[in-house]
Amino acid sequence: MPSLPYILFTGLLLAAAVWFVLLFFRYRRKYRAEAMLNYFATSLYGKNTIEDIMWDVAKNCISQLNFEDCVIYLLDEKRQRLVQTAAYGPKNPVRFEIRDPIEIPVGRGIVGAVAATGHAEIIGDTSRDTRYILDDEQRFSEIAVPIFYEGRVYGIIDSEHSHKYFYTQEHLSLLENIAAICAVKIGKTIAEEIAQQREKEVQLLHKQLSELRLVSLKSQMNPHFLFNCLNGIYNCILTNQVDKAASYLSNFAKLLRMVLTHAEKNFIPLHEEITLLQHYLNIEALRVDKAFKYNIQVDEQIDADSHFVPGMLIQPFLENAIWHGLMPKDHDRELHINWLKPGEQMLLCEVIDNGIGRAKSAQLRTGGLKQGAYQSRGMQLCLERVELYKALFNTQFRIDVYDLFDEEGGAAGTKVNISFEMPI
Repeated sequence: MPSLPYILFTGLLLAAAVWFVLLFFRYRRKYRAEAMLNYFATSLYGKNTIEDIMWDVAKNCISQLNFEDCVIYLLDEKRQRLVQTAAYGPKNPVRFEIRDPIEIPVGRGIVGAVAATGHAEIIGDTSRDTRYILDDEQRFSEIAVPIFYEGRVYGIIDSEHSHKYFYTQEHLSLLENIAAICAVKIGKTIAEEIAQQREKEVQLLHKQLSELRLVSLKSQMNPHFLFNCLNGIYNCILTNQVDKAASYLSNFAKLLRMVLTHAEKNFIPLHEEITLLQHYLNIEALRVDKAFKYNIQVDEQIDADSHFVPGMLIQPFLENAIWHGLMPKDHDRELHINWLKPGEQMLLCEVIDNGIGRAKSAQLRTGGLKQGAYQSRGMQLCLERVELYKALFNTQFRIDVYDLFDEEGGAAGTKVNISFEMPI
């Protein structure tokens, strides 16, 4: 009969052996779990679309976790339905294809319930769960784990097995970690897709803005305007108005050069815009038969060298004020351009004329017929440019038009406010 010390020693050896075996399997499972997660994390590298990610996860759930099948559902938020997006196993007889894909309403079935609650579930015996939805064939255990993105359920990883009580807490933990890895990759992929889409939109807006600048240039420097300027210079020479001809030619040449120089720029220094407008107003003053006065005032808070404005955006409003506001008036014609700074990053240009007003001007142009408000092609192009500036530079831009009245309520001109946020 063995002695008591021998029995105790043998017992300790057995206990130690059992402890080492348990420890071995514990660390083996832990190492295996970490290896699987690393495998999933690295296998998703380079997957550039959401579908690529889903197909990769479905495939690896089969090969790495020894599952019989795996189906990934993505949530269609508008319709509140879960759509089978990727699968591996009997549902996937052909690569990247799902046989007879189904949709599950949120809240219905085990998958729908997990989507509604956001809580993963393990069903040991689906034959005893009334929520179970038969897809391609009856299976007796199921596990469903939600994929979260931005705090909401984005999709479901679902697997079924022919054996009852097949899935364990270890499976659940692994799938929850895989779902978290998926969510990170999905977030990155969505961000990249948004950035790419935004880049395409920006490129399109730049193209549209360039085309619109060219159209605006043609509108502002149209053949009619050029012909009238050259014809005016020619008439001054014929009538021996040498000084007027020299002034006409000088302003015309400088205006043409500045317009062509700045045609490709979205913003130019304010002092250059003012110089350009002065050349334009000098030419118009020489062209018209009826004299008008004009002045340009710049608020002392504004540094005309460091503040930038959209080039030639103001000119069509001056043209409109001169030809449709001041020229029909008999006398005392004045045009005021005021540059103000109502805010730290805001500039405001006021274009004020003491002309006949918009109602009378529209009546003259339409011969008294009741038609829609007149809007010149140049002003229409300016409004289109404003919308592109707002979309492209994410900046504030606003144009407001006011009718002015005298003390007796008669028309006393028009005021146009062009306000915009300066580019940083």
